[in-house]
Order: sequence, then structure tokens, then C-alpha cells
Amino acid sequence: MWANPVRSAQFAIASAQDCAIVTECVLDPCAMLDPTDLRILYQLRPAEPGDFPFAEALTHGNMGGYYKRHGLVWRSDLFYASWRESENFILEADGERIGVLRVTEEGDSLHIRDVQIAAGHRGQGAGTYMLDMSHRWARARGLHELQLRVFVDNPAARLYQRMGYRVTGPRLAQLGSIRHMVRPV
Repeated sequence: MWANPVRSAQFAIASAQDCAIVTECVLDPCAMLDPTDLRILYQLRPAEPGDFPFAEALTHGNMGGYYKRHGLVWRSDLFYASWRESENFILEADGERIGVLRVTEEGDSLHIRDVQIAAGHRGQGAGTYMLDMSHRWARARGLHELQLRVFVDNPAARLYQRMGYRVTGPRLAQLGSIRHMVRPV
């Protein structure tokens, strides 16, 4: 007997309730599939304590230029505090860690705190995959919207717009350098 087809397809899940959402849109949970028939692209798994250094290094490396351009200073202590408050996931391709997704539930919204992808893996659907999984989780939890923040000069904003996010205005005190974006579930 083959393993759970969702796991075989490398659509990792954080809980049993997430399984229903993944299978609803991707696979028949009762199907008996040969995993070799499936093209495995990404696995999104819950982060483990040993993933923190990777996540911080990737996030700092990806965001450092934006911080510098907008007069901000990276603070590892704040990233760590945020890490402890978030649901954190690691994106893998062929067993290699290539990305980080961090979310928090805030009222009736799922706040996407980070979508980080390693250089060399961008533009290949990884960001779309993580955003789609976030949307599915929000729907499964009965939330009404997803929200995120993005620097005004970050090209990822185009992906967010293609996926239905709309700018709702400047956020925080960085004189409009960060945009707040939302989309309904």
C-alpha cells in the first residue's frame, strides 16, 4: 500500500485539518498513487528548532538591501521574538532548504510575515506555492482575509498583485516605504 498520497506528493501539512484542504484541491485522499508518477517540486514542512539559523540568514540576506535603502537596521533579537510568535515553515526542493514561510493569525486574518526564497530558486513557482498554501490554511481556519507587508521597491509586490492582493496604504512609520496588502480568502 502506498503512503498517504498527499505526503507522497510532498505537500506537507501542519496538522490533520490542513490535510483536508490540500487533498480537496490537489489529490483524492482515497486514491492509491504511485509516488513516482508525481513530479515532486516542493515540500513545505513545519520548521524545527535547528532551522532558525537558516531562516534568519535567508531573511536577513534577502531583506538587508531594503533595510539599508529605507534607513532601517536589522535586529536579530526582534527576528527571534517574531519567530517565537509565528507559525514557521521551511520550503524544500529535493531535500534542500530553499525558503521560509512565516504566518500569524491576527483576528480574522492570516498575516504572512515572511515569504523568503533563496537566490537561484526565485521565479520558479516557489513563492506562488507558499502563498497558495497560506490561502488554503486561512480558508481552513475560517479566516476572512490574508495580509502582508512589502517594501514599495520589492519586485515581489507584482506577484502579490497577480495573486489578488491589493494595496491598502502605507504601513508603519517608514514614510510610506512599506505597503500593506490584503486579499480576501
